[in-house]
Amino acid sequence: MKQRKTCLVPIAVLLLLLCAAIAFSDLLRPNQLTAGGLALGVSALMLLVCRAIERRWAKIQQQQNDDIFSENAELSKRLVNQIAVPCALVESGGRIVWRNESMKKIYDEPNVCRVQPNFDFAAPLVAMPVEFGGNTYQVMNAPVFREKDQRAMLFQYWLDRTEAAHYQRLFEEQMPHVALIYIDNYEELSADVQFHRASVFSEVERLISDMVKGLDGIYRRYENGRFFVVFEAKHLPEMEKNRFPLLEQAHAIDTGTNMTVSLSIAVGAADRVSQSDESARQAMELALGRGGDQAVIKKGGGYVFYGGRRQPEAMQSRVKMRLFSKALRQLFENAGDVFIVGHGRPDMDCIGAALGIATCAKQAGSRAYIVLGEQNSMIEHALELIQQNHAYGGMLIAPEHAEKIMRPSSVLVVVDTQRISALVAPKLLELASRVVVIDHHQRGADHIDNPTLHFLEARASSTSELVTEILQYFDPNLRPPAFVCGTLLAGITIDTKHFAFNVGSRTFDAAGYLRRNGADIAMVKQMFQDDMESFGDVANTVRSADILSGGVAVATVGEDVKNAPLIAAKAADELIGIRGIEAAFALGKDENGVSVSGRSLGKINVQLVCEKLGGGGHLTMAGAQLTDVEIDEAEALVRGYVEQYMQEVETVK
Repeated sequence: MKQRKTCLVPIAVLLLLLCAAIAFSDLLRPNQLTAGGLALGVSALMLLVCRAIERRWAKIQQQQNDDIFSENAELSKRLVNQIAVPCALVESGGRIVWRNESMKKIYDEPNVCRVQPNFDFAAPLVAMPVEFGGNTYQVMNAPVFREKDQRAMLFQYWLDRTEAAHYQRLFEEQMPHVALIYIDNYEELSADVQFHRASVFSEVERLISDMVKGLDGIYRRYENGRFFVVFEAKHLPEMEKNRFPLLEQAHAIDTGTNMTVSLSIAVGAADRVSQSDESARQAMELALGRGGDQAVIKKGGGYVFYGGRRQPEAMQSRVKMRLFSKALRQLFENAGDVFIVGHGRPDMDCIGAALGIATCAKQAGSRAYIVLGEQNSMIEHALELIQQNHAYGGMLIAPEHAEKIMRPSSVLVVVDTQRISALVAPKLLELASRVVVIDHHQRGADHIDNPTLHFLEARASSTSELVTEILQYFDPNLRPPAFVCGTLLAGITIDTKHFAFNVGSRTFDAAGYLRRNGADIAMVKQMFQDDMESFGDVANTVRSADILSGGVAVATVGEDVKNAPLIAAKAADELIGIRGIEAAFALGKDENGVSVSGRSLGKINVQLVCEKLGGGGHLTMAGAQLTDVEIDEAEALVRGYVEQYMQEVETVK
């Protein structure tokens, strides 16, 4: 408690000094002690009188203050009881010990926990939203401690936010969202002279017009086969519930060719029109990178995917590849070093593509390095061939060494993946000033943003096929070595399952080019040979498979099996060769986690299932890597997502 301030102390000090001066003054030398004592007595008497007067004044002032506070306390009590804001005193268990009249009108229960299940007495300053009686309240709390009975309570008051919540909900529902709709295979359709351009455009516009009318929105066609749509946010849940039927309706349009109309739909959902437009553009880039024929919604930083269950049609035009090859050569000619990196656990497609890019870099006069992390038995033979070749043997380096020697002028080329999380050396992305991405997988949400150059073609059979075409257009004098051609052919072979899946005319053109330049079929065959132990492990895994509804097989590799992820991949390949099986998922566990390999004949999109597991790939071939889970848990996840996928397919039908 603060002490009251008084002016008597400095006065007392001055009087003492005056008395001392009188006592020792030369003018009063005969009676100086008597005069000094008299002065001291008079001073003390004056101080006592002043002190008494000061205390009386303080008592009168305190009495006046007490009267004021007493009157205010009565007034405050009446105001709190009659005010329109509901108030209550609440004990630690949630029991209400007192409430005002406004609280009694809206809530007469004895305990607040019945309307506030998350009531926390220990967090009094946290505002809690409450829906009660058709109204929306923001509940505020303030701690109260009564010294009389040593009780800790909360003073709780409810602020009515019903009107504010109504206008906020109205604002959110009427927020304009932007959608972009593209005929994503327009170039392929236009290349066919039989293409009914006018009638197809007219029918697509009619379908979009009907859809937009149901959304109370507007649309404009601004380019060949491209539409801009604006609609209110309240219609988005309905669009998601219906799963964008426009995708399937477009397939029924007669094009006059053997191809169907494929649409890509991108929706941007944000608080402002400009942000919605930017989100829609990013979603469209992702939809096209995933092969088209699907809808992508971007909400904040997340993406939601619909459709994409059909195999993308093979690419026809080579103009884009010629332009990319020319730009890549210019980039390599101005670079000192070229670092080539792929995904973890590289396969033959990854190694073949890396060797092809290294050959291009050498042709342009740059030093090339292939960054390799963990090796596996699938690429052992290819690595032996590389190390035996003096021109390529020194290219293989570890990620740690690459991080030390990379310079600002270096170029980083990412092959056979575009996902940051899948890279064998993700730190190189931060060190590189120029990045090139070459991949054939459908784009995922965690793709590499804004590369200097990129060639992403989900319709290609493999990255090795794309790199083979780059070799053809990179330099007319380029002649790749025979072992490089053989490795590229092995990459195409492994990803097409010996030219059985996802094969187009350009796939065979690439294989023919490699064969003409010395690719040895016998060498390719050796790269796929298994030993007896691995062959037996694959057979045991296939034998243990469980067939789910819809012809989906799920199998697990034994925990004591070596190279379990590789065995799982081979087992999945074997399973889809069995009659009655439309898709297969095989799981193998090693020290890095559980690997999931998905394969399909085309009716079931294994990529959509693997994406839910954090992976990706293609409609017919995909994979995922799960960490910190046991193989039984991983199998349960796969089964659950397969069931969910089959239910969604039935809903669309």
